[in-house]
Amino acid sequence: MSWFLRMILLALPAVLLVYTYVGWRVAAAIEALTSWPRSRVRWSVKAVVGYLLLYPLLLLAATITNAATISAALSGGLNWANLFFTFPFWSGLVIVVELLPLFLFVDLARFVLKPFYKKYRPTWRKWQAILTVSLCAGMAIYVLARIMQDTYSVRLSTHEARIPNLPAELEGFRLVQLSDLQADPYTDERKMESYINLANSQKPDLIVFCGDLVTRGKDHIAPGATMMRRLRARLGVYACLGDHDYWAGRQSVTQNLQENGVTIAEDSVLTLWASPSQISLTILTNVYNRRPSPATFEHLRQQRPDHAAVHLLLSHQPTDDLILFAQKHGYHLLLAGHTHGGQVVFKPFGIPLNVSQTETRYYSGFYQIGNLFLSVTNGLGLTFVPFRYQAPAEVTLIVLRRK
Repeated sequence: MSWFLRMILLALPAVLLVYTYVGWRVAAAIEALTSWPRSRVRWSVKAVVGYLLLYPLLLLAATITNAATISAALSGGLNWANLFFTFPFWSGLVIVVELLPLFLFVDLARFVLKPFYKKYRPTWRKWQAILTVSLCAGMAIYVLARIMQDTYSVRLSTHEARIPNLPAELEGFRLVQLSDLQADPYTDERKMESYINLANSQKPDLIVFCGDLVTRGKDHIAPGATMMRRLRARLGVYACLGDHDYWAGRQSVTQNLQENGVTIAEDSVLTLWASPSQISLTILTNVYNRRPSPATFEHLRQQRPDHAAVHLLLSHQPTDDLILFAQKHGYHLLLAGHTHGGQVVFKPFGIPLNVSQTETRYYSGFYQIGNLFLSVTNGLGLTFVPFRYQAPAEVTLIVLRRK
């Protein structure tokens, strides 16, 4: 059984609990607003919930029966299986999770205002039913529209990094940060092309790529690397490896990127000449399969030219040990990806919640930590869930300024 399916099955009891509560609230609202028989309403709600949960059950059945065709269809891009099962499961899950805190808040209000509720019970129940149905309709429209917007568009995020004693020739230096291209059936050439074009339109002096060229397998390595060939920057394009690059084939990803004009390195320090100033670029591999050791950190520290005007550190994952290393040794910018900006971000009552927060608090954006600037970009591609929600794809532009 795959890790992906195990995670879904582990989460399934909690998912069923959420669906049960939201379904109960919706059924009660429909009963209060219509004259339909209670049994028909409840069976209809159960049928909808059952349909939305077919995706993990089909995956499980395909695994048990070794039906590779079904498994491939359920992870193969915009085909009939995804349209009828994969997308309804994930989008339905987002809708009910968004509805959960709102319904709980209404029930809590009813409990707190119990005397008032008892006195005006018929009126309360009627307006709660209207509110429930309105919230369901409004949330469904919002979620589906936001998924389409965030999955199929790319935004530009622009930041300034103010660096002490920055030489005059580096004032206004334009650095474009990309990450997580993740070429696969969901991220096709048209989508990648819009990403590359937006990066090139910023007229960058330097482009860095924070890893994850592909999502899985070797089929999309060459197309993804060929797309990276279109990137244009005065000082070139530089990359590190990501988790999915290791899983898909580290050597093949490295070779394809190099053949397409991308300089890719592991645990190395490169010196870039910005005429006459120097920029030191440390490229550090930090993925699940390969964590940097104290010896690696020390080696990089010794290799780095201290006389460089700007010190950049490029890595895939923005882990705490990396941030501490960058702070301690005077790096100006730490550039990372990996998190996809959370990819699916819930904001109950304005509080952002997403899976990436279990790994790091720095999951999206531009942070100043002491004298260090940390940039974690959302990237382009997808993993686990076949869309983005409240975490749009992103090209990051960083402009250097003198402090």
